Amino acid sequence: MSSSSTRLVPRRESPWGLLEGETQDPKAHQYNDRAEDVIYACFERNPFKTIPDPFRLFWQCIGSKPG
Repeated sequence: MSSSSTRLVPRRESPWGLLEGETQDPKAHQYNDRAEDVIYACFERNPFKTIPDPFRLFWQCIGSKPG
């Protein structure tokens, strides 16, 4: 997984349609991959052993500059 993900997020259908001037597709937040790792670790075996490493990477990612 790359830290600067540029994958597109699927757009949901809205009963109100698109906002005026809405031409850009939404992009995944740069922390999505790290947050996902932490969430998966919460549900694996012993959370006290599986959460610290992914959370440490997530915290480092939050403190880093974009890009």
